[in-house]
Amino acid sequence: MQPQEIATVETDLFEHREVKPHFINDCCFGEDFAAWLRQRLADLPGFEFSELIQEDYGWGLWAKHGKDNFWIALSYVGDGPTERPAQWAVSIAHDTGLNVFKKLFSEPDLSAMETLRARIRGEFDTKDGVKIIHDA
Repeated sequence: MQPQEIATVETDLFEHREVKPHFINDCCFGEDFAAWLRQRLADLPGFEFSELIQEDYGWGLWAKHGKDNFWIALSYVGDGPTERPAQWAVSIAHDTGLNVFKKLFSEPDLSAMETLRARIRGEFDTKDGVKIIHDA
């Protein structure tokens, strides 16, 4: 299943100016944003969340619900540090891993995916300082 964008948000609440020594590249911002989101999702019934994972576009984490795994990605939108409020694309995708049979013959729990998507969206709607600039 292809990633589904949840929203593009603009916020100055999370680090987007200082390139850290452990970054893969100069655009790997979002570690604190992902940590905040993981903490906000922690009490979602039926879900287990992984530790944060750095990607070349930002940060992400796995959300496990029963037999389903969902990848939540927070992508920094930009070419490097910026003084303006940063923009972030946030998406979710169902992932079957490398199991070809599971990829071909299993259907994701779309209600679980929608529950997760709605909760993430709700966190953005209620957080002062986070502005949704593109609604998916």
